[in-house]
Amino acid sequence: MRFGDRVACVALGLCATQASANLLDELGVELVYDDNLTRAQLARDIKGDLALAVSGEAGPRFQLTDYDSLSVKASVTGTKYRHYEGLDNLNAGLALTYRRKFGLGPYVPQFALTGSATRLEYDSRLRDGWLYAAEAEASKRVSDRLALHAFVRSERRESDHTPERVVPFIRANVFDLGSRSVGIGADFACAPRYLVSVGYTWHRGDIVSTTQRNLPIFLASSAIAADPVFGNNTFAYTMRARTGVASIGVSREIGRQATFGIGYEYRNSRADGGIDYNGSLFRATYLYGF
Repeated sequence: MRFGDRVACVALGLCATQASANLLDELGVELVYDDNLTRAQLARDIKGDLALAVSGEAGPRFQLTDYDSLSVKASVTGTKYRHYEGLDNLNAGLALTYRRKFGLGPYVPQFALTGSATRLEYDSRLRDGWLYAAEAEASKRVSDRLALHAFVRSERRESDHTPERVVPFIRANVFDLGSRSVGIGADFACAPRYLVSVGYTWHRGDIVSTTQRNLPIFLASSAIAADPVFGNNTFAYTMRARTGVASIGVSREIGRQATFGIGYEYRNSRADGGIDYNGSLFRATYLYGF
């Protein structure tokens, strides 16, 4: 099924869900520009593109006690890229979250555990597969304007297809990945309708870089496969790396149920073998809650 057909099915499904019993909790539309989709180091290999994503999520929440709750969320996201059609994707996920409040009132600390599984479907078969994640988060509202949070997260991505090996003694399943992350953040209500969010995340684990033939990256790679999404004679390389991501965003309430926000992310990755890259991501997001 092509991307357009998938999006049509998702749209019909979301509309049917909303009409049946108001089960759709949130609908989002996001415009994203990533100036280094390839996660590349050399100027010749750096590719940027604009993408439009439409998402929806729904699911019940169960109040177990005065302090404990359990929620189940199903989500669907469709993303369309302007130039690199092989990156067009439709993802469907399911997440289970247990949340504990250590007391009553808005200023008590909270702790949450989340496990999720997401099905990844791309127009490029190389990227099809599953993403599994587990996350623990602690949060606390310090005042009526300021809230803080911190988290640890572990991810495992498993690909469906193993392409032909480019090099006989190096594996080709480049999208079999694992990583761990630690992050901190803060949300500040600077005005009645405006919220400023800042955060920083440290990643340690696998990354995938797509470039033309590159000896330093080749020597630092644990997997290599042909990746024609970004042109002829381009290859995807899996490497271990340390990545830092700094983010800032501003959102504004629109009416009683919607918000609009803009955000910026800067990332820096340093891989084994002296390989490093930088990249920036800009986003504009509209969210509507039901």
